[in-house]
Amino acid sequence: MSCATLTDAPEAAPADSPLTTTAAATAPPTEAKTGARAAAPDSAQPWHFFVVASLAAATLAVIVSVRTAPEHLVMVSVTVFAAGAAALATYHVIAPLVAERRRRRVIGAAGRAALLAEKALALRTIKELEFDRAMGKMSQADFEEMAGRLKARALRVMQQLEEASRP
Repeated sequence: MSCATLTDAPEAAPADSPLTTTAAATAPPTEAKTGARAAAPDSAQPWHFFVVASLAAATLAVIVSVRTAPEHLVMVSVTVFAAGAAALATYHVIAPLVAERRRRRVIGAAGRAALLAEKALALRTIKELEFDRAMGKMSQADFEEMAGRLKARALRVMQQLEEASRP
């Protein structure tokens, strides 16, 4: 049985080859691919607390355990780790419910340009509708319906732009 490395792999490996799937699975995701920001490597995450607390609780449970047979100590440790995992799962369920309701949406330059273009299009279309109504090409009811939808759309876009520009 031989041990293959990534440098031993042929130039074009098949798509279902273990080498390509392993390389793809171990490659770090980039912000551009995932669209989400990765947490800073030195920042503490909530799961860190639960892992440390589970380790400390398991150690304490093993120390104070009356039965010292290995299988009993392993079961006590596994039970404490399961309780820590349940606590982490509970945290992940409850945290979004009590978190800030409106998160600030960050948009990039391209997103901002798209919103500005959409706003300009909606406002220009409203002006054209007003002109068509003034020329008698459109009934008042049709104008009110179409202009109402366009004004609501323009208002939503302006609110998104304002929300994104807040510090």
